[in-house]
Amino acid sequence: MPDLAWHETPSTTAGAPAVLLLHGFLGSAREWEDVAQALTPTFRCLCPDLPGHGLSRAPEACGMTEVAHTIINHLDRLGVSRCAVVGYSMGGRLALFLAAHYPKRFTSAVLESASPGLRDEAERRQRYQDDYELARRLEVLGEDKEEFAKFLRDWFAQPLFKTLADKPESLNQLIAQRCEENFPRCIAAGLRAMSVGRQPSLWEILPQYRTPTLLIVGEEDRKFRFIAEEMGEHCSSMATKVFPGCSHNVHFENPGGYTTVLKHFLEATT
Repeated sequence: MPDLAWHETPSTTAGAPAVLLLHGFLGSAREWEDVAQALTPTFRCLCPDLPGHGLSRAPEACGMTEVAHTIINHLDRLGVSRCAVVGYSMGGRLALFLAAHYPKRFTSAVLESASPGLRDEAERRQRYQDDYELARRLEVLGEDKEEFAKFLRDWFAQPLFKTLADKPESLNQLIAQRCEENFPRCIAAGLRAMSVGRQPSLWEILPQYRTPTLLIVGEEDRKFRFIAEEMGEHCSSMATKVFPGCSHNVHFENPGGYTTVLKHFLEATT
């Protein structure tokens, strides 16, 4: 089982419900700091660094099933029998996996820019090969932070993050934060562990999925907006909130609006 680093923002209210916050690829638990602060004192926020990210720098050979088991076991140690789960991108895939496989443990779920995985086996094999090559590129960088910053600049230049180009100061802040909290060789190992190419498809379970779930997407993130629309067509317990002026990273681009929507949903479903 992977050994994950955990961060907690405790509530000042006794017995406050817990919320599990799962970051995306190239991130860490630190990206939830502002969101977690806004959710207290109403909620107790639990934020793990996922394999290869943040302080979880030496991931063992693991996949989504193993990571999910590790998270459930840690919640048991904390005495958290039920909680809400919030996930962004890679963390959103994990959040859906948790809510689908452990439905009695999660009161609700919020999935930002996330998917149920890839339906086609050939597509999954190709994606894993692509991620394997991306991991090799990261490993070549070693501990060179300047080269890592160049890699991140290329990464965020993808159409997926198109609206970040209009916010250069925010983009520079995001790249600096990612460089500070992560190491390329560890990220490479985490990518291999959590690649969507290794994840079994969850599309087939959506008609039977009953956990109240909010799908958050940016209006300019056409790929994940369409995925969210299709998820909603397959599952009656899912609703979608589209944020204008945002692409793939809504909670970073519009933290105030994101947190307001998140808090209202959690208060209504927890």
